[in-house]
Amino acid sequence: MHRLILLLFVFISCVSVAQNKKAAAPPAGSQPVAWESDTLAYSDSALAAAKEAAYIPPREFMVYTKKAKKKTDRTKLCFNLVSRDTVLLYCVNDSICKDPEVSKVLFQSQKGDSNYVLVFVEAFTKMGDDYPQCNAGKETKLVFVRWNTKTNKAKWKQKTICSCVRHIENMTKEPILNWDGSGVLVARYYAGGSDFPEIKFDPTRPELGLQENTDSESK
Repeated sequence: MHRLILLLFVFISCVSVAQNKKAAAPPAGSQPVAWESDTLAYSDSALAAAKEAAYIPPREFMVYTKKAKKKTDRTKLCFNLVSRDTVLLYCVNDSICKDPEVSKVLFQSQKGDSNYVLVFVEAFTKMGDDYPQCNAGKETKLVFVRWNTKTNKAKWKQKTICSCVRHIENMTKEPILNWDGSGVLVARYYAGGSDFPEIKFDPTRPELGLQENTDSESK
């Protein structure tokens, strides 16, 4: 009985010492472990570029102005074209034809991997006090696209046929928006002096694109 009581006393003493024992201090000169989360630091420009690269264009035809966000940026006119399950987004520097009120696909045809597109764009001149004479002016252009839908690469050609800012006057007899695609589209404009260019687009041979004639016959 005495032996049992002695063993119980020794056990209780050992447990008490273990609970009160402090954790061993780290060796002298050692550094504590610092846990860091996986973070990446982006500059504003890098973050903006990453967001733009991740942008997925909507599956619909659009023509719109992308305004400059910084002094080093340029105002751009952007085209969003659609062919079945493929989307093509293209932006070109343009600070004159801004926020177009009218945009229309006049022609679109697929031949093999090539998609031929003709787009009409028109905007009221929006140059503010820099061009007060153009408050009621217009900026009009035709844009032809030869688009390889397999590689999603394209070649672009645009012709301005009316511009108050650039002193170009549309001389086309019939409204271009009335063209039904059944015949050759002919657009004429006056660019000053004795220059009366004529632009043609043949829907039966779309691979030729916009053909320009500046000979005397078109004057």
